Order: sequence, then structure tokens, then C-alpha cells
Amino acid sequence: MAEVAPFSGLRYDAQQAPDLARVLAPPYDVIDEGEHRALEARDPHNVVRLELPRGQGDARYEGAADQLSAWTSQGVLRVDPAPAFYVYEQQFDWNGGRLTRRGFFGAVRLEPFERRVVLPHEHTLTGPKEDRRRLLRATRTQFSPIFGLYRDRDGDAGKLIDAVASGPALVETTTPDGIRHRLWLLSHTVPLARLSGLLADKQILIADGHHRYETMLGLRDELRPPGVAGAAPSDFTMMFLARAEDPGLVVLPTHRLVKDLPGFDFAALCAAAKAAFDITGGDERTPEAIEARLAQEGASRVAFAVRVPGESTTTWFALKPIVDLSALGPPSLRKLDVTVLHGVILGSLLGIDAEALANQSFLSYTHDTKEAIARVAAGRAQAAFFMNATKIDQILAVCEAGFVLPQKSTYFQPKLATGVVMYRLAGLAPRTLR
Repeated sequence: MAEVAPFSGLRYDAQQAPDLARVLAPPYDVIDEGEHRALEARDPHNVVRLELPRGQGDARYEGAADQLSAWTSQGVLRVDPAPAFYVYEQQFDWNGGRLTRRGFFGAVRLEPFERRVVLPHEHTLTGPKEDRRRLLRATRTQFSPIFGLYRDRDGDAGKLIDAVASGPALVETTTPDGIRHRLWLLSHTVPLARLSGLLADKQILIADGHHRYETMLGLRDELRPPGVAGAAPSDFTMMFLARAEDPGLVVLPTHRLVKDLPGFDFAALCAAAKAAFDITGGDERTPEAIEARLAQEGASRVAFAVRVPGESTTTWFALKPIVDLSALGPPSLRKLDVTVLHGVILGSLLGIDAEALANQSFLSYTHDTKEAIARVAAGRAQAAFFMNATKIDQILAVCEAGFVLPQKSTYFQPKLATGVVMYRLAGLAPRTLR
């Protein structure tokens, strides 16, 4: 089903950028202004100048194209001479331990979602897609990878990738956030063909990068040279592909904060919600206490913690087992905390409908429990709804059944670094080896 091919990546030259940590950046959509300035100050060749260029209107995208051209001509960035898969791992601290997430960069043939080869898992917004579209048109280069997951139940793909990672790394660096990055080149014909073949019958779930994928798909025909339908670089996109069974996959919850909602009345909401939820008070005051009880409550049923201004304790909503949730979709979808929160509370009881969600009205989001508590305490939100993270198996089950989650349902931690490998939409198309 999936066509995954090696490609000749655009990478930083080791002589001109000997400390890769200085030139890497997070994806564009998680960089605030403070971090933007810090990345620019870290190194004059930091990839943020390409991925998130300064300027107004078309000038900012043209500036990124000029910068890319200069760095390429100066040899700061070079295209690898032969196609390869790039095995990549991140080691990071998590819950008092050290985790490793490992996968590989490959070129994946772009497929419309209706073909069920590449699966989305959540809805997207229009604004980010237009920004990425204009950047791609100007630079003809994909700077950030799309993050994809595939099932590897027998572990064959994992064994091949681990074998590559058992040797000396081509690149090894640690970024200021403490994440260790390592990269290996897989360029031998036989293992390239074997890894490509192992993914040929797989579906690929987009874990992160929906906007980038939809943008690439929308520009595919426009950027393709005449007379080479299906065989141009723009027929593919660069993805980081990880096994769904990888023990280093971490998904954070995305808490919802209600803001600026006319007529919001928490007491009225509790009264209306009693038909569907057991509502109780709790003395959890700290983020750690809230997260611990969420995990405990969520082991057996859907549960939310809620904080409102003027209260230092927490209100708990636990779904009653008798509630009919068939209107929310198939069983795989209606069992999810995020689906119940949106379908029963935010939508039905608070009136925050699909249009409001698309316009990003009345809701803001955070993955940080402490931050959400602080925003409510400061009166910057009318209420914070805390929930458990959606599990990988739950995400896959929903998507494989042909459904998607609400916007901002997942947050994979850590983010992939931008600048490790980049993909040029010029030259020869990737070719699958079978």
C-alpha cells in the first residue's frame, strides 16, 4: 500500500556546521517569539531562518529562498550523492528515566486520504496550510519532516533499523533541551529494498504534520515538471517513520481552556451535566495531584478534572456507564476522553460548535497542567478541562476505522528536530527499490 523510497537528503556540511545542535530548531508551529530570537542568535546558519523566515508578505518567503540558495552555493548545505534512508533516534528524559525513540527518514509517495494509504488522525486549520504553501512554492524544499507511524507487529522493520543503529553514528549531538540526536545512513541496496518492501503493505498514520502533508499534496501537481506525472520529487514527501510499537513514543494530553464564552456559568454547566456525569469535588491542588487522580480515574472510565477562577480545588466529571454515546461515532471513537469532552460538554452543553473550533473561538490549548492552572487563577480562562492523553492504540483504531479526532487531540513528545535532513523538490524523483 505505502510506497516508501530512499532519497538524497539535503544536510548541513560537517565542516561548515560542526556542531549540529547550533543549527537545529523545533518545528515552526511550536516556536514562540522568544525562542525564535534565541535560535537566530545561536548561529547565523540556524535552520529557523529557512523554516520560519522574518519579513512581511511574499518578501519573507522570497527571503527564505534567497537564504537557501546562498547557503547551498556556499556549501553550508549539501545534497548527499546517493539515495538513502536516514535512521534517526532521539534520547530524552521522561518521568525520571531516559527514553529512546527511533525510526527513519524516507520519501513517501503522496496519496489522497480517501485512498486509505496515508491516514490523518485529526482535523486541520486553514491558516497554517497557506503559510506552508507559500514557503514551499518559494523554496521548493521541505525543511521539516512529517511524523508517521506504522504497525510492525512481527518486529521485522524494527530489527533492521536497530541493526543499522548498532553501528557508529554519522551524526551525534545534544541540543540545549537535553535531547540527544543520532543519525545513521542506510544506503546499501539490499537492506534499502528490504525495508521498503516491509512497509509496502502498511498504512501510515500521520502522528504530526497534517498541515505539511496536506500542503504537499495540494502543491504536488503544481510543482511537478511537465510530462513526468507520478515520477517527480513533488510526488513524494519526506517522513520520519516510527513503529507504533516503539517504547519511546510519548503522547501528551492537550487540555482545553474555555475563554470569552458569552454567558458561561459553571454552576449551570454542572447542573446540566449531572445526567451524564458523576460530579464530585476534590482537594487536588497541585498539577501532580490532578495528573495522578486523572490516571487513576481514567483506568476504568472517561473522566475530567475542571478548575475555575476563585477555586483552589478541583471538580471531577466521571462519565456514567449508562450514557448512550452512539451519536459520537463507532465504539473506538466514543471511548476517547477527547471525543466525549467535545461531543457532550463543549459541543452539546456549552455550544462550542465545529465552526467555532475551526475559527479557534472560545478555546485555547496547553499540554502543561501547571500552566493551565495558572491561567485560570489569573482570570485568563473561564475554566480548564484536564484529561488523560489518548493512547497510540486508540488513535490507530479510530483512524483505521476511517474516522478522525478533534483538532489538537494529541501532542507527541519530543518534537522532531528541523534541519537534521531536508528534502529538495528538484532533481530526480525518489525510486522505490523492490
